[in-house]
Amino acid sequence: MCVHADELRKAIENLIDAKLHDVLYRPGGLDRLRAHRLTGVASPDIRNAERKLEEVLETLSPPSV
Repeated sequence: MCVHADELRKAIENLIDAKLHDVLYRPGGLDRLRAHRLTGVASPDIRNAERKLEEVLETLSPPSV
């Protein structure tokens, strides 16, 4: 279970890093982050990080019947 916890932590950190990088280093980053919260549209880096987190969560969740 320790390996799964580490994978989950890394995926969460990657998503946080992608969002912080977008907000702090790209012009209009804060506006883009707000738009993402309202519309779901995000930069490719954020979408990739979200996808990776979803994949990790899927591997951790028990199969539904």
